[in-house]
Formats: sequence, structure tokens, C-alpha cells
Amino acid sequence: LWGTDYSIGFPTALSIVTEALDRLHTTSHAHHRAMIVEVMGRDAGWIAVLGGMAGGADVILIPERPFSVKDVVARLKKRLELGKRFSIIVVAEGARPVELGGKQVTQGEVDAFGHVQLGGIGYWLAARLREHKDELPLTPRVTVLAYLQRGGIATAFDRLLATRLGVKAVELALEGRSGIMVGIQGEKVTPVPLEEVAANSPRLVPDELIELAGIFY
Repeated sequence: LWGTDYSIGFPTALSIVTEALDRLHTTSHAHHRAMIVEVMGRDAGWIAVLGGMAGGADVILIPERPFSVKDVVARLKKRLELGKRFSIIVVAEGARPVELGGKQVTQGEVDAFGHVQLGGIGYWLAARLREHKDELPLTPRVTVLAYLQRGGIATAFDRLLATRLGVKAVELALEGRSGIMVGIQGEKVTPVPLEEVAANSPRLVPDELIELAGIFY
């Protein structure tokens, strides 16, 4: 979201993804799996990139850069050649396969805001990897974290963030101000006009972070 460094709930979602990847490493290594973990994020890959980096993912696929199945297969084969008989793939729900013309995989439903609901890219990718089973002796398995990322116990950072933003929002309301989003920029709680937020959102993952994460696409 433009205008704030963090949205309420993001740190907790990131923690949940990281813990899930930590747990999946054990079973994927023991059973020679290609574990595909589908995470939320819609048109931006923040959760996938940062969660994938923190959780040690081997492949990260995000909406900002369309990917091809061929490149994913090549990456997994390279790991096999290095003796790595498992891989963890994090794929954002809005990732765009070139095989589908860069279009997103959807559920065919519309939410309360009129947005087409995304989902299913993990299973789509698993099906494509199975088509390469002769050259890729890894069993693909899919975990869709979905609403698990939205629940549970909030991290300490998230609790403090919500408190700071909430207090500022009340102060602004008491001043009679409206049409404002409260964001955090650095260490400063800052009011941001909603018009600016709407005009500049979503805030996509920058190229330098994508390169740092070693995105494969």
C-alpha cells in the first residue's frame, strides 16, 4: 500500500509464511518433494518475496515479473545436479505464467468489491511440473496458506504498529479531519491523503529487492 512502510497485519502474515516454510523444509527434504507454497498478495509480491527470503525458498514467483515453467524446471534440475533432492517454491497468488499469456489464475468468482478472486496458481504449477516427471524426479506437493495468513496471534511489532496508527487515527478524527490514511514512514506516524494512496497503489516490489531475493522467472 502506497504511503506507508507497513500495513497492519503484514508483519504477522510474513511471520506465518516464514514459519510455514521452516516446517516444510523438513518434509520436502525427507521425501524428495518440490513443495509449492501459494501465498496471498494479489497484484504485489511483497509477502512472497520477503517471506520466501526469510524462509529460505529456492524459487520465488511474483506478479511483478512473469515466469515460465521452463525456467522453473531448469532451476529445479540445477539443484538436483548439485545434490539437492528437494526444493521449496513460493508463488504469489497473482503470479503470471507466460504460458497463460501473462494472465493470472483466477477462481472465477468476484469479491464484495468487484475484484476477480485470485487463486489456484500453486495447483496449476504442480500440474505443469508433473508433465516433466521424466526429467524432474521430484514429487510436487501444494500448500495454500490462504486465510491462515490473516489469523492467529499478532506479532509484537504488529501490535505496536496497530496501537500507534490507531491512536493517531483517533487524534485526527477528534480534529475533524477526514479523507486521510494513517501510515508509518520510517519511525514517524504520518497522515496521507487518500487521493494520493489511491493514485499510487498498489506499491509493487522494487527491482533492487527482486534482484536481492534472486527471483527466478
